[in-house]
Amino acid sequence: MTYTEALAYISGLETRGWRLGLDRMAAFVRSAGLESAIGGPNRKFVHIAGTNGKGSTTAFAEAMLRAAGYRTGAFFSPFVVDIRERVQFGGELISREDLAAVTAELQPIAEAFTETEFGGISEFEFKTAVGFQYWEKMQAEWVALEVGLGGRLDSTNVVQPAATIIVSIGLDHTHILGDTIEKIAAEKAGIIKPGIPVIVGVMSPSARDVILEIARERGAPAFCFGEEIRLNDGALECPWGTVAGLRPSLPGVHQPHNAALAAAALMSAGVNDLRAIRAGAETAWLPGRFHRVEFEGRTIILDGAHNPDAASALAETLRREFSPETRFHLITNMLTGHDVPAFYQPLTEQIENATVVPIDFFRARSPEDVAQELVQLGIAAQAQTDILAAILATRKELPVLVTGSNYLVGAVLLALG
Repeated sequence: MTYTEALAYISGLETRGWRLGLDRMAAFVRSAGLESAIGGPNRKFVHIAGTNGKGSTTAFAEAMLRAAGYRTGAFFSPFVVDIRERVQFGGELISREDLAAVTAELQPIAEAFTETEFGGISEFEFKTAVGFQYWEKMQAEWVALEVGLGGRLDSTNVVQPAATIIVSIGLDHTHILGDTIEKIAAEKAGIIKPGIPVIVGVMSPSARDVILEIARERGAPAFCFGEEIRLNDGALECPWGTVAGLRPSLPGVHQPHNAALAAAALMSAGVNDLRAIRAGAETAWLPGRFHRVEFEGRTIILDGAHNPDAASALAETLRREFSPETRFHLITNMLTGHDVPAFYQPLTEQIENATVVPIDFFRARSPEDVAQELVQLGIAAQAQTDILAAILATRKELPVLVTGSNYLVGAVLLALG
């Protein structure tokens, strides 16, 4: 199987839709002989859920483990530019040759499921299994594993982790996860395992209470940021020790919090190399997280924020990194299932005008529809069919903000070359 054929096969699975549930994924893992690959003495996982910040926290955890000398895997959801971003080893994307080889190994097993009561394997289930198979092949000792959606029924939840993290809870994917903070918290808390420590980030008291109750029921020790875990001027204090000089490489107002969660989780699982924890925090990188580029005399900020809490954090970071008076030209679009007015509301005072461009994804919203909703919010907005033309039409003295979807960020990065 070639790389092109592997991509065609994996993308073809999108038509099967998204399926939350562990029964089929567990059966797939057994059929592929991957039981030993999903946790145990030879491979440990740190499993990371949350509405916002889980990708950054995953990046910090992997970089810290790699700096400590471990053979590391990582799984990110979604990717930004290249599908291979999802499955990584040693800080590098899975090679095209390895992706093709692993896909060829798993394809006949996956296709056999179409004749069973489970039905065909979904795209996300398949890509998760690609990770398990690849990390087994590469003999990864630790894997930083980001949840795809929710937690309780996400296909990544077949692993037996050494530590879990729930970074944040906010209203997102409410049509799937529930329409209240408490319901969403319960879904995210589904990754909590009996006896396994769970690190809990900053969130509303109602969300935290749900998580702590589920942890109590499962006998999982829980440690909360701001209580057992504290961060003061770069010094992390937690029950397993103190790390001075924790300086995250990723920009953004919440990144110190995310780096601290990653460090605490690893320390709770016995990773005590404090030098490596500091080094990992300083070197982690992830595309589309307040990602700054210069293009044709323009400053462009790309951020994959796509829900109201993320928009609020982005607005705060913009004020800090630029100035409260700076106005931006917005290039944007969103996927269906997200609340357009609620997302853009925190950014309205910083937007001079907006261009809504297409996203090449089956759940993308119409640029015309989003532009109309922006106008209703008092933002001068227009639809444009070409991303590069939209960027080149902006005034050079006005910084460009690209946000609303990771898929959009990826498309813009590709357009910029």
